[in-house]
Amino acid sequence: MARWVCSLLLLTIAGTALLGCNVVRISVNQPLTQEDVQFIIPEQTTFADVIAKLGTPDSIVDTETGIVATYRFLDAKYSRVNFGWLLKPWSPVDPDLVISRSGLGLDAFELLCDDRWIVTHRSFLRQLAPPQFNPYPF
Repeated sequence: MARWVCSLLLLTIAGTALLGCNVVRISVNQPLTQEDVQFIIPEQTTFADVIAKLGTPDSIVDTETGIVATYRFLDAKYSRVNFGWLLKPWSPVDPDLVISRSGLGLDAFELLCDDRWIVTHRSFLRQLAPPQFNPYPF
């Protein structure tokens, strides 16, 4: 009987702690992968072919040797745990002890095209540093 009560109490505490958790997935544009862009062969694929498969880029910048087209995208998760939620029943104030993690920078796929609108280079630009856990309000 004591073992059953301990198990139930532990399960209740764990379940209560999980009620303060939030996980959200955020997507901006259609995320691109290596498989999505493998049809692009430098010095052979035209910019019109790329637009036909990937759609219009987010930006096009003119350079001395041609253009740079950029497709921006994001597929990230945001998570947070509010440990202050556990104290709400016993505290007159609403304590907010949040630990969160987010990495909300945009990734990009860039194409360099020559003056004839033929792709010469392609590259993914990824976020360099992984997001860290940030305690709030500290």
